[in-house]
Amino acid sequence: MKNEYQNLSAVLADTQFLTNEALRILLTPCFRGFYTVSTKAGLLQYLQKESVALVITDYELVDFESINELGEFLKSYSETAPVILTNSITHIKIKELNDVGIRNIILKTDDREELFHAIDAALKGKKYYSGAVLDILLKREAPFEDATILTTSEVEIVRHISSGLSTKEIAVKKHISFHTVMTHRKNIFRKLGVSSSPELLMYAIKAGLIDNIEYHI
Repeated sequence: MKNEYQNLSAVLADTQFLTNEALRILLTPCFRGFYTVSTKAGLLQYLQKESVALVITDYELVDFESINELGEFLKSYSETAPVILTNSITHIKIKELNDVGIRNIILKTDDREELFHAIDAALKGKKYYSGAVLDILLKREAPFEDATILTTSEVEIVRHISSGLSTKEIAVKKHISFHTVMTHRKNIFRKLGVSSSPELLMYAIKAGLIDNIEYHI
């Protein structure tokens, strides 16, 4: 990282201890201030009290309701450049991030050089996708291959959602807790890169998980 960034501050918003510790060690020498938070409120606190040049976040682990909410949140701090650092991503998520103006994306499996390239590009107002993210974009069939990563239980819950059952009704039918169903729903949305039930159902039809006649919105 160049010396010119040693006058800037950065915040990492993530809930994974090892990620926070590794990046704190790696990036603290590069910035005037490098802070780690695990919540939206914690991030807001730093953005309000000082000028933050860079936010690195795995938004799915922080309490943002959607990519749109993240985009609206960051619009209020237009001088702060965002970098998405995530465990996995899909075509749909990349497009949604791009639509809200976030165009610097790398994976947690990427190496040190990819991280620094992404940070450098973000601080210069340029776009950067890591090699792994570009590979995802180049795989034409990838969006529907994503459906194969669902577990048997998750596929069953998708089908229950398609039949019009509420979260409470699914919990009763499967003899599991409401919280467990909500956790499954969150994981399904994350894996498939969708943000609403109608979007999930249309995706499931295209992926062959359900038939057109099965679902109710």
